[in-house]
Amino acid sequence: SGSPVMNDLSDRLLLSSAQPPEGQGSGSSLLAVRLDRLIAAGRPDKAAELARSAMADKSAPVAMARARAALALGQTQDACMALADIPAGNDPAHDAADAFSTRLSAYCQVVSGNKRAASLTLDLAREEGLDDPLFYSLAAQAIDGLKLKADEPAALTALDVALYRLAGRELPKNAGEIAEPAVLAGLARDEALAAETRIAAGERAAMFGLVEGGELASLYKLAQFTPEEMEGLKTATFPASPALRRALIYQALQAEVSPLARADLFRLMLATGESSGLYLATVEVLRAELAQMTPSAVLRGLAPAAVRAFLFAGEREHALAWYELVAQEGRTIGRDARELGALMRISDPTGPAGNPDQVAADITSDLKSGVKATRDFGVREALLLDALGYRLPQPVLEALAASRKGAAAGSSEAMLNQLRAAGQKGAVGETVMLSLVAIGPGGPGEADPQAAAQAVSSLKALHLDDEARRLAVEALMGRSHAEPG
Repeated sequence: SGSPVMNDLSDRLLLSSAQPPEGQGSGSSLLAVRLDRLIAAGRPDKAAELARSAMADKSAPVAMARARAALALGQTQDACMALADIPAGNDPAHDAADAFSTRLSAYCQVVSGNKRAASLTLDLAREEGLDDPLFYSLAAQAIDGLKLKADEPAALTALDVALYRLAGRELPKNAGEIAEPAVLAGLARDEALAAETRIAAGERAAMFGLVEGGELASLYKLAQFTPEEMEGLKTATFPASPALRRALIYQALQAEVSPLARADLFRLMLATGESSGLYLATVEVLRAELAQMTPSAVLRGLAPAAVRAFLFAGEREHALAWYELVAQEGRTIGRDARELGALMRISDPTGPAGNPDQVAADITSDLKSGVKATRDFGVREALLLDALGYRLPQPVLEALAASRKGAAAGSSEAMLNQLRAAGQKGAVGETVMLSLVAIGPGGPGEADPQAAAQAVSSLKALHLDDEARRLAVEALMGRSHAEPG
C-alpha cells in the first residue's frame, strides 16, 4: 500500500486476534487468511512468527503459507518441512495448491541432493499437464545444468526467486518491479544484484513500510552516472529506467548547494514520485533533508509541495511552517491556498481553526462550483469534517445535499451500516477490518467519499483519533490538486 495509515491499520489487524465480521469470512481458516495477508503485505517475518505460535494447525492452507514465508526469509529447511502437511494432489494443471506442492517438492528434492527424484517429479508434472516453462527451465538447470527455453516471468514469487538461485541463474533485470512484496526487502539488500534492481525493489519496499527512507537514500547513491548524464537534468534528459531517473535526481539534489536549485529538485522528485505511484517512498527518502530547509519568501515556490509532503508524513508542525508562506500570498498561488488551507484544518488535532464563516463560505462555494473537481473536493472536505465531529453550518449542509442529489451510490449501504455499527459497539478489530474493506486497495485518496468519512467516524468512535485524522488527511489530499511537486 502507498498509504501510511492503511499500512498501520493493516498491521494492527493482522497482528491481532480479531475475528472476521459476519459475512466477511471465507473457506480458509482465519489463521491461513492472516498468514497470507501478512505475506502479501511484505511481512514474512511476522507470518513465520505467527505460524510458529500455531504449530498445532497442520491444515494445507496454513502449511502453504508457512512454506511461502520461510522461502521469502531464505529458511529452506523450514519451507521443506512444511511439505509434510501439503497434500501431493494429482491435478497441478488446475489446482493451485497441487501446483505449489509440485514445484516445492522439486525444489526440496534438489536441495537435499536427490536429483533423480526431482527429475521424476518434473516428468510427472508434465504428464499431469502443468504448464510452467519457467519452472521446468529453472529446475532442469538446477538438476543437470540444462537451460531450457522459457519466457521471462511477468511476476516473481518467493519460490521463483529460490529456484533462480538454486539454478545459479541471474534474476531478471526487472526483478525489483515484478517480485511479490514478501521478497522486496531481501532483494533491496542483496549486494549481488545490480543497483537498478535493488533501487526498484527498495522503492516498492518503502511503499509497504518495509525499509526506512535512509535505507532507500543509500540505494539511490549506488547508481553510477557520468558527468554528461548528471548534466542531462538541465535539458530534461533522463535515464530510460524510472528507478535510475529518480536516483539521478536524488544524487543531483545531494550535490546541489543553491537553495533555489535544491527547491526545484525537491519539487521535481516529489512530482516524479507522485506520477509514478511512489509518493510515499519519495516522501520517506526526502523528508529528513526537506526538514532541514528553512521556509523563506525566496523558497515560496516549494511551499505547496512541502506542505503536502509533511502532512502525508504526519509531520504537521513542519507543514505549518511552510503553509504560512502560502497563507500570506494566497491570491498569487490561487487554488493551492484554498486546498492546502483545508488540509491544514483537517489535520489539526485541536479541531478546525480559522474563521467559521470563512470556512463555511469556502466549502459552500466549492459545492456550488461548475467545476467537477472543485465540487468533489468540497464534498469530501464537508463529509470528513463532519466525521471528525465538526458541526457543519446549515448552509453547508444544504449545499452538500444539493450537490449529492442524483449522485451514483459508491459503497454499499449495508457495508456502511455495518462499519457504523462496529464503531458504535466498540469492536476494534471489526472496525479496522471493515474500514480496510470499505476504503479498498486504492487507498483513502481513491476511496468513495462516504466510505472514507464513515471509516473516519468509526475509528474516532473507538478513540483512535490519530488514525482517524491521518486517514482524513490522506482522503482529502487524494482529491487536492495543490501542487504535489
